[in-house]
Amino acid sequence: MREGMLSLAGEWLPVCNSDDVPDGGARGFIVADERIVVWRDSIGAAHVWRDYCPHRGAQLSLGHVMRDQIVCPYHGWRYDIEGQCLRIPSNPSLRPSKRACATTFISEEKYGVIWMCFSEPVHALDFFPEAAISSSRRINLAPQTVRSSAPRVVENFLDMAHFSFVHVGILGEEAHTEVPDYDVVQTADGGLEARQCRYWQPAGMPGQGGGAMIDYVYRVKRPLIASLTKMASGGQGALHIMLAASPVTQTETRAWLVSIHEDDSTHSDQELYDFNMEILMQDTPIVESQWPQRLPLDLDAELHQRCDRMAVAYRRWLAGMGFGWGTVIAGAAAG
Repeated sequence: MREGMLSLAGEWLPVCNSDDVPDGGARGFIVADERIVVWRDSIGAAHVWRDYCPHRGAQLSLGHVMRDQIVCPYHGWRYDIEGQCLRIPSNPSLRPSKRACATTFISEEKYGVIWMCFSEPVHALDFFPEAAISSSRRINLAPQTVRSSAPRVVENFLDMAHFSFVHVGILGEEAHTEVPDYDVVQTADGGLEARQCRYWQPAGMPGQGGGAMIDYVYRVKRPLIASLTKMASGGQGALHIMLAASPVTQTETRAWLVSIHEDDSTHSDQELYDFNMEILMQDTPIVESQWPQRLPLDLDAELHQRCDRMAVAYRRWLAGMGFGWGTVIAGAAAG
C-alpha cells in the first residue's frame, strides 16, 4: 500500500465539481496517486472508477460513453455501470469472463461535488449541512492546483493571522493585525471547532464597505475537509464556506471552495465567484512556499503563536489518529 494511503482508505475524498463531467461524458483525474475516471450514464448518474482497462492498461477516460457503457479507447472493450466487460470487439462471439472487469469505487454526489471512497466509508458524507439553508445560493469555485500537501492547504484555511498580510484590503490591513483570543473544542462527532473568533476586515463580506468586525466559526470534521461560517456584526446574512482539498500526491493538491451565501440578492453569481477566487489565488503562492511541503505533526518542528491554537489542535488531532497522508514527523525525509 502506498505511503499514507491507509489514512485515506475510509475517507470521502472530493474528486471534482459536478459540472466538470457532463452527461454522457468521461474525464480523468488523479486522487491520492491513483488515476481516476468519472463518467456519467444515460440518466446522469456519476460513476467513479480506476482509470484503467485491465486488458492492456489504457486509460478509460480517453474513451467514450455509449448509452450506459464506457468504451476503452484502445481495443473497444465495453464496460457496464457495474464495471463488467460486456463485449470484446476482436472476439464478438466470446462472452467475457468475470475477471474482465474494471475497478469501481463507492461514490456520491453532494454539494455540487463528486466524492469517492477507496474502501467502505467510515463516516457519513455530512461535512456541510449549511448547504441546505433555504433562500441561499451555492457557488462552487473551479479547482486550483496547489503544489503543497492537502493538510498544509487545510491549515492555511484555518489561519486568521495571515489576513492582514496576504489578503490586504479584503480580509485585513496592517492597522488591524491583532487576533483576539478564541476557544477550540472537540465536537460530539469527534471533529474540531474554533469558536468566538473575531477579526476586523475592510471588505470581509461581498459588497461590504467601511470595514467591520467579522465573527467566525471554523470547523474540521474530517482531516482534509474544513468549513467556516462568517458574519459581520449586525450585518447581512452569513457566508458559509467549505474547503474541498483533493489530494493528488503527497505534495500536490487540487483545492477549491464551495460557498453558501445567505440572503444575498445584490450580487451576481459571477461577483460572488470572483470574491472567493481572489482570496484562494492569493493564498496559493504562500502555501506553495511553505517548507516542508508536508505538514509537520511534531509540535517542536515549527514555532507557534497564541492565535495558532486551532492549527496546533489540528496537528495534534491528525497525530492522534495516525494520519499519514501529506504529513511528516520532524527529522524524517520531507518533500
